[in-house]
Amino acid sequence: MLPTECNLPETRNPTLVSVIIPTYNRNGYLKEAIESCIAQTYRPIECIIVDDGSTDGTQKLIEGLQTVLDESFFLKYIYQNNAGSQVARNTGSDASTGEFIQYLDSDDLLYPKKIERQVAFLREYPGCDAVWGDWAKGTKADNIIIRSVARQDLLTQMLTEHCIVNFSFLMRRAIVEKIGLWDIKIKRNQEIDFQVRGLLAGAKYEHQPQIGGLWRIHDGDRIANTTGAKEFLLFYRKWERILVERRLFNQQMRVNIANIYIWLVNSNSDFNQENLALLQEVVRLNPEINITQKFTMKILRKFLGLNLFLKFWLLKRSFN
Repeated sequence: MLPTECNLPETRNPTLVSVIIPTYNRNGYLKEAIESCIAQTYRPIECIIVDDGSTDGTQKLIEGLQTVLDESFFLKYIYQNNAGSQVARNTGSDASTGEFIQYLDSDDLLYPKKIERQVAFLREYPGCDAVWGDWAKGTKADNIIIRSVARQDLLTQMLTEHCIVNFSFLMRRAIVEKIGLWDIKIKRNQEIDFQVRGLLAGAKYEHQPQIGGLWRIHDGDRIANTTGAKEFLLFYRKWERILVERRLFNQQMRVNIANIYIWLVNSNSDFNQENLALLQEVVRLNPEINITQKFTMKILRKFLGLNLFLKFWLLKRSFN
């Protein structure tokens, strides 16, 4: 039986990187994720696996991997009753002892030099709290490269524009502790929420060009799970409230969030209350938006009024 804690350094090492991997019934993918950590050219590393109630033999997998490790790579297994990925990340963060924190979902992979290069970057720039890079998206055999950027307005960028995949970051422990717990109430965009909170806490983030890992696309649900329009609305309404109070909610954010909602509606042709709620938010956020360019539909909108017109628009589209 594998103990809850194993092979961990007794005192904190200022060079140690903590890799935190939440997992739920991802045995096959998890093995490759851990192996991608073992393959890192950087040492020392502690790899903390937080098992969120798996029933697929995850613990035995960890026991087997322990036999190939040396004293510079520490593997820790923590089991918790199923509570969600954010709770698992909080559990892993609390158990970590490294001066640098690397979050990794159990179905993603890190490329070998990712951590080494980012630790070197943070050492070169002591005023930087976290660094992120580029990534591949797809499968190991078939993927595309996503090149990231660092725009002047990082708050608008991270919240509504160029989303940055979770594992691309390497963070100093100090900023992780300053941000605090992952928000367990939201089920969508948890990593965006976490990093935006970092920006509001005064964090300095920088981009380093390098392809750091693979964001896997596969048939099974990711640990974040697929959620509907309700969760997107919950997320963006939360941040609208916060940023309005701080006088940081700008017009570009309004337009970008409205466009995200339009994309969601177009991704689902059903006539339902969720899509209606999204369309109502679109018009509220960006009253100037034209959801149709046809003259007859513009006249119909004026005749029916906004709410009836939106219902008609959804119903008409669902039959096309």
